[in-house]
Amino acid sequence: MHKKYEMNFDTFLKNFKKHVSKLKLKNSIQKDYILKILYFSQQHLTAEEITYKIRETYNVDIGIATVYRAMKFFEELKIVSCLDGLENSKLYELNLSLHHDHLICTSCHKIIEFTDNVIEEKQINIAKNNNFILKDHVMTIYGICEDCQ
Repeated sequence: MHKKYEMNFDTFLKNFKKHVSKLKLKNSIQKDYILKILYFSQQHLTAEEITYKIRETYNVDIGIATVYRAMKFFEELKIVSCLDGLENSKLYELNLSLHHDHLICTSCHKIIEFTDNVIEEKQINIAKNNNFILKDHVMTIYGICEDCQ
């Protein structure tokens, strides 16, 4: 999974800081490093992996609790998505691309992203038929990938 975004990281970070400032919320250098790790990551990451990468890549002392608080903050702003991985792990990714869902291999833990217009339309119809306003959804399919079969 290689992420291709239409804007470079500096533009992304500048826009994020403007958005946070307009909302009268607090930003920190630690949040900037977390966003940088997520932006350039080619995989979904746990909070522990994010912490480790910041320490190793940027030689910045950051605690796991800080990362968890930041991830909650980013989720509330809809900047980051959280995916339930295997073994109760939480995996994070930036929300910079179109909505997509996930397949997770229970053997090798590979994550495959996919989009399906039929599934998206079906969810909208189910919500509408139940007088429900659909705000968001998460679909994760667990199984065995082709390589592990």
